[in-house]
Amino acid sequence: MAESAIDGRRRARFGVESLVVRVADGDFPTAVNGGYTVKITHGGSAPPFQYLGRTQGPPVPGAVTVIEPHEVVSCLEQDKADADGQAIVQLMFLDAALMPLGTGRPRFHEVTYSDRGLFDGIAALHRDLAHGEDELVLESSLIHLLNVLLARHADAPDAASPTLRPRALDRVREMLHSQLDSNIKLDDLAAVAGCSKRHLIRSFRQAYGVPPHHYRTLLRLAGAKSMLIAGRSVAETAAELGYCDQSQLNRHFRRRFGMSAGGYARTVR
Repeated sequence: MAESAIDGRRRARFGVESLVVRVADGDFPTAVNGGYTVKITHGGSAPPFQYLGRTQGPPVPGAVTVIEPHEVVSCLEQDKADADGQAIVQLMFLDAALMPLGTGRPRFHEVTYSDRGLFDGIAALHRDLAHGEDELVLESSLIHLLNVLLARHADAPDAASPTLRPRALDRVREMLHSQLDSNIKLDDLAAVAGCSKRHLIRSFRQAYGVPPHHYRTLLRLAGAKSMLIAGRSVAETAAELGYCDQSQLNRHFRRRFGMSAGGYARTVR
């Protein structure tokens, strides 16, 4: 890989945010992204991560990892310490609208796919993004890669979810999604789920990897990233997502991503 492509900078263009980091430098924060995440790793292995309620091991060389929208991804501290510090991780965060919906959202029932051709295509797209290639070339390459990904590895849009979750928990998650700007109480969520607050927290954590309040924070931060990329101000973003003020948004943003919301906006515009 060209060294110029390994600079840790974020780039956001036509619904894609890309990021290239060394495992030794990355902190792999717990996160939820509103779109799909596509990840490849060079020169070693990234740490295992928690996803869909279980530990996902490091991918084999030439493999492509796909994370679906609104799912919690986290990495345990001991796993970070054991990872190959020389490995380089390339990530693309894709707006869900980039995927052809047809009769529904495409589903990926595996997490990691061994596909050297697709791996090489994604690596080439990262290089072109880093080198400032013409936008027509970039967007055409992206669409081609997504078509390959879907044709080879996506299941039918109406296929069952890879995880079986009670409908009650789905209703809780839907409420969190639809009322991000509201001061929802745990009593409200428990009423929707039809169970005690303690049982809700335990069940939600088991199904999604984090308790409800943490999930809402991750959703808000994912929404904040999208709004800042789109050019919204920090003040507008904070108000629309239910934060008390800009300082509260910045506090959460810095804790999760290591920079303020305004600093993030400057890196992706």
